[in-house]
Amino acid sequence: MRIYLLLLFFLVVLSIKNTNRAVGQSIEKIVRIEDPLRQLESVLQLPVNFGKDTAALKKTLNPVLELADKKHNLLLKWAYYMRMADGYSIAFDQTNAVSDRYYQLAQQLLQKDHNPELEMIGNVRQGYYNYVYRKVKEAFPFFLHANDLKSKVNIKKIPLLVKHYQFIANFYSYIGDQGSAVNYLQEALPFSKAASRERVDLTNAIAVYLSKDSLHQQALAYFNQAMKEAQLAKDSVWIGIIAGNLADQAWKAGERQKAIALVQKNIDLSMRYNERKDAMRANLNLAGWYVVLKEWKLAKQHVVSSIALMEEKPYFLKYRMDAAKLLSAIAQGLNQKEEELKQLHRYLILKDSLEKRINDKEIQQILWQRETEQYDQTIQSTEEKRVHSKRIYQFIGLCLILVFAIVVLLINRSKAKIKMRNALLEKDQLTLAYEKQLLDQELLILRDSLGEFTDTIKKNDVTIQQLRQEIVQASEQNPAYMGEVSDSLNAMLQNHIMTDERWMKFKHVFDKVYPGYLSQMRQNYAKITDNDLRILALLKLDLNNSSMSELLCVSTEAIKKAKQRLKKKMEAQDHP
Repeated sequence: MRIYLLLLFFLVVLSIKNTNRAVGQSIEKIVRIEDPLRQLESVLQLPVNFGKDTAALKKTLNPVLELADKKHNLLLKWAYYMRMADGYSIAFDQTNAVSDRYYQLAQQLLQKDHNPELEMIGNVRQGYYNYVYRKVKEAFPFFLHANDLKSKVNIKKIPLLVKHYQFIANFYSYIGDQGSAVNYLQEALPFSKAASRERVDLTNAIAVYLSKDSLHQQALAYFNQAMKEAQLAKDSVWIGIIAGNLADQAWKAGERQKAIALVQKNIDLSMRYNERKDAMRANLNLAGWYVVLKEWKLAKQHVVSSIALMEEKPYFLKYRMDAAKLLSAIAQGLNQKEEELKQLHRYLILKDSLEKRINDKEIQQILWQRETEQYDQTIQSTEEKRVHSKRIYQFIGLCLILVFAIVVLLINRSKAKIKMRNALLEKDQLTLAYEKQLLDQELLILRDSLGEFTDTIKKNDVTIQQLRQEIVQASEQNPAYMGEVSDSLNAMLQNHIMTDERWMKFKHVFDKVYPGYLSQMRQNYAKITDNDLRILALLKLDLNNSSMSELLCVSTEAIKKAKQRLKKKMEAQDHP
């Protein structure tokens, strides 16, 4: 006993080591994948079936969570939550609060980082999780929401596209919407690998759903295509399954021997590869055909084989009812009245039970249909509100754009006016500058003229004084020369004297050089006369008494007295 326990412990330790090594290799492989989509798909395919051992589940998936946190990778974290939800659903073998919590955590991640592809697949997986455990009503909203997101996703970015579209197709087929199931599988078909079990499964499922909608010609085409793919893949199990489906088509077409041969092939291959359900259905199907052909013994043989493969589960109720009906028909053919009544009684009991279930299912389907319509109406109403809101926002946007355009135009117009005003101002400034330049030049010329005038007066004054001295000397020595010099002196004095006409011209120039000087003097000293102004002008030019006397044709004494009177007038004005 002790040796047995040691051996058992050794096997457990070895199993844990092998598991850890395999998990480590898986994580290393995932880390090396550069394509985010392929990396995500690798995580979604990690093993999570550890029975009720949730500790092993956590140990297997924790490296994924650590990697996601280290890389700040929300996609890997989302995949981790999905696989944890899957693992706990297997551990509990039903829907449970832990799985629901992990699905909720995955949804919260996508609220932070919007990803329509993962949002769609998250709904598909949560819907299928409810559907598997026959909580169809709970599954319904998730599949509807996933279907609503279909038009918004990039199909090339959906992880494990074929698998997830099969989930949706299975659900829609279950509720009787074969058309939607076919559409999803046809979209997934190009993404499956040629000559693979995945493509065979897809193609066969399309054919089955078409057949359920009585589209037999289209179904036959897909069955034949599925058979070719199965033969290329050398997949005997699927060759047998498809042979059975093709047998149904052949029987409906009246090719009875071909149908029997095909269904027999299906039975042989299904039994060889332990496909018990498929073998059960095929045997029951073949038994029905032998009943039609009145081959009673062969029919009974296949019914018995079919019953042997049935299990005590609700799924097999319909097939047990069909088996009882066939056995009743066989007993009638063999003239076994008691057996016929027995099997007929059994058939009626099973039929009542099945009809009750079918009626429940039909009622449930009506409820589902109503929910679908309500959901569609909600979506339509939401869409109408969205469109209405969008139009309002567009109108407001257009108004804002219009207001903005008007403001821009007004600003541009104002800028243009300012620019034009500035241009005119600049032009005026240039004109003023030019005029000032001209005035400056004119003033400079006048200053030079006035200076030249002053210098001339001073020089003339010197010359006059010299001439006068010469007259005095000549009068004593040469009376004839004195006359000549006297004439020259008189001529010079005549030109030197400031007449009224010359005063006006002089005053004009003086006012240009000393603007406002004379007018300010007249304003400040109201009693001064024009003669006083002349004295003030000559004083401003810094002329002496002698020059002023000669210029004004008065004596020096007269100039002195005039200056004294002027001084008194000004002092009297300053000190009243």
